[in-house]
This record gives sequence, structure tokens and C-alpha cells, in this order.
Amino acid sequence: MTDMSEPDFRYLDMREKLAHIDQMLADHDRKRQEITYAPILAVITGMGAAAAFFAAGAAFMKVFGG
Repeated sequence: MTDMSEPDFRYLDMREKLAHIDQMLADHDRKRQEITYAPILAVITGMGAAAAFFAAGAAFMKVFGG
């Protein structure tokens, strides 16, 4: 017969392992999502930089004539 005043450490250990697995899955999903959107973010950043360089070149040509 089990004593109900003492916790069942096997049950607590199993819950801890399940919580750890859940955390690992959440981290994996977040990293996969970041990897999925990283190339799109790089393209948008590159397009913004190209637009800024184009505007700077146009301003340079307007100021110094050409």
C-alpha cells in the first residue's frame, strides 16, 4: 500500500521529461520559422539598401550636375 503523503517521484520525473520535450519542440519550431523567413528578410533588406543607394546617387548627380 502506498503512502499518499509522499510524492511519487516517478510521476514527477515523467512530468519533468515531458515538459523538457515540449520546450525542445517549441524551440525547434521557432528556429525553423526563423530559418524559413530569413531569406525573405535578406531580400527585403537588400532591396531597401539598393533603393537608398539609388536615391543617394540621384541626389549626388542633382547637386553636382552631370
